[in-house]
Amino acid sequence: MGSSLSQQSAVDTISQWRSKPANQLIFDSGRREVSHYFEAVDRLHQSSNLKGFNSELISAAMARLKNEFAAVLSRHADRYHSAGPISTTEWSSVTDSTAYVFRYGDYIASDPPSIDEIAYLKNIAVRMNSNGNLLECIRAYKSVRKSFLQSQLKRLRFEELSVDFATALFGFAEAISLSNQPYERMDKILGVYGSLLWCLPDANALFVSESGKGIRNSISEILSKIENDVIRMLYDFENAVLHEISNVSDDRGGVHQSTEYVMDQITVIAKNKDLLANLIKLAPSLNFGDVMIPQEALGDINTRSFLELHLILIIVVLQINLETKCQSYQNPSLGQLFMMNNVRYIVRKIQGSNELQHMIGDSYLRKLDENFRFAMTSYQALTCSKFTACFADKGLYSNRCCISRPSKTAVRKRIKDFNAVFEEFKRSHSSWTIPDLELRDEVRFSITGELVPAYQNFLEKLESENIPEMKVLLENNIKYSAEDLQAFVLENFQHAIN
Repeated sequence: MGSSLSQQSAVDTISQWRSKPANQLIFDSGRREVSHYFEAVDRLHQSSNLKGFNSELISAAMARLKNEFAAVLSRHADRYHSAGPISTTEWSSVTDSTAYVFRYGDYIASDPPSIDEIAYLKNIAVRMNSNGNLLECIRAYKSVRKSFLQSQLKRLRFEELSVDFATALFGFAEAISLSNQPYERMDKILGVYGSLLWCLPDANALFVSESGKGIRNSISEILSKIENDVIRMLYDFENAVLHEISNVSDDRGGVHQSTEYVMDQITVIAKNKDLLANLIKLAPSLNFGDVMIPQEALGDINTRSFLELHLILIIVVLQINLETKCQSYQNPSLGQLFMMNNVRYIVRKIQGSNELQHMIGDSYLRKLDENFRFAMTSYQALTCSKFTACFADKGLYSNRCCISRPSKTAVRKRIKDFNAVFEEFKRSHSSWTIPDLELRDEVRFSITGELVPAYQNFLEKLESENIPEMKVLLENNIKYSAEDLQAFVLENFQHAIN
């Protein structure tokens, strides 16, 4: 500080501005006038210990500087006071807009003060401090800044919030962490956990002071408790899937409700894989007390993360549970239809999600497809075996005079058995279901391709014997032709199992 102005020039400058209205700012008069006024203030400060110093004049200069300090601050803040509450659309675009910035919880509505404004305010503060009036600057700053922040918080609708809101939020989160929530609510719990985790960096920065330590600690403790609870939920879920004991609700062999629920939960886990991957730090336990899952059932464990192994284990125990339900069907063919539909559903659910496909892996997905193919082959074999037993040569022919000919009694019984099997087949499959359209077509054509030629060959072999009595026997006992069998499988079968 210091000034080359004469004492009289300094007095004249201060006096001149003393007589002007308060709303006429030095700041608006240009840099030269601003510099001239500051030099005048510095000259008065240098003369403050000299005889005859006008203390009233320097007090007037300090009052002018205080007014200018508050006015320039207010002018910058007032540019944004008129903005209304931030809308939902604005809120969603805030972080993408160059006009808005979030910084440690402080919301800046636009660009900061200009370089000229900052330099001017700094020069005022320096001179008021040198004259023992810095407290006036501080009061002006606090007053204007408070008004500015209140207007911005109003735009953000913070007036809708309160300490009681905050208390309820922490209370809610803590209640969740202590309430031993069931695994069915994993999606909701992970939502709360993710929100708190997202808030943690800003909360740590916003409440960085010692007085905010309690808030920081509360959030960290709640997060830790929820993390432990989520891990517990995952283990509870695996155990519940293995030991789920609900009965098969219908006799159609469709997809069981527990299969749908488990796959929905697995989808939830996959959706939250980024959160869960950091929580699941151990491989799943294969010992369920009453059941020990062989390690090889999980496939190649060396190439999978712990979370991925947990997902695969859930699918493994789900299939074990389905096998138990399969055994509850009195009709083995229907039991295998049940397994075929449910494993197919699992495969399709995984294939329909890129996240699940990646987490389960191609190797285990191929194993699942093998399980499905085995169930489908078993179903078709059990279904067709009742028919093919009627067409077998064994027991059908008898020897007379060293000549092998069809036994009329055996033929009559075989045709009667075929009629009964066909009628039971039509009756049962009118209620059985194959929801997957692609699978339904595959089953239809596979069964047709096996049964129709076999039945046609059986009838043609009997008709080729040229035995008059056999021709009469066939005409009197055959109720269904090969065409009837084909028509039912290709047409009626399609609608009956819809």
